[in-house]
Amino acid sequence: MKLGIITGMAFEAETLRTAARALPESERPIIICHGLGRSAAHASAREAVEKGAAALLSFGIAGGLDEELHAGSIIVATAVREHANIIPCDAAWCERLAAHIAHAHKVPLAHSHGVAASPSEKQKLRAMTGAAAVDMESYGIAEIAQGLGLPFAALRVVADTAEDSLPGVAMAATAPDGHVKVMRSVVGALIHPQQIPALIRLGRRTKTAKAILADLARLGLSNPGGLARGSFFVQ
Repeated sequence: MKLGIITGMAFEAETLRTAARALPESERPIIICHGLGRSAAHASAREAVEKGAAALLSFGIAGGLDEELHAGSIIVATAVREHANIIPCDAAWCERLAAHIAHAHKVPLAHSHGVAASPSEKQKLRAMTGAAAVDMESYGIAEIAQGLGLPFAALRVVADTAEDSLPGVAMAATAPDGHVKVMRSVVGALIHPQQIPALIRLGRRTKTAKAILADLARLGLSNPGGLARGSFFVQ
């Protein structure tokens, strides 16, 4: 079964591509990133399916909503939720992911139309959805998978926690296509030096999440023959 993996951030896709280089070309997953948000997720998922994907995986970082989760906590989604709308993840695939990943949290994910930037926004989402973490792409990917009758799973790693506020300069430096404009962040920090401590904290937590994502990508993709012989990334 050909796997399609969708990300919202460019670095997430590059992490996967780096890990997949060890695979024969015929066994590499279809990795697509058209950027942040639901519309981009729809476009990415459709492209993956057009290229032959028969199962869709959402992969990347997430924001924590549950105060028990820390930077680096691994989320295996049981379902994705937008307000009262719930799309369940493939149960067998979810179990397979959780069984192969130590300390994974099997919990629901919430969808957000924009970045949940403050603790109060995160608390509201937590109360409204009961989800433990939030991202902007998984629900859109799940919609395409559900509409086509394809298996869907989401594997995410917490970067910012429920208590974290995201500095405006960091948000302004993240382009809709999923690329981070580093110089924009530097200039923003010079203009708004009061945001530098929060920017440094977010950088450290994102670095932790990136390292975990890289480990997951290697574990799931770097074994030659792995996708054909039982990698936990496949359904």
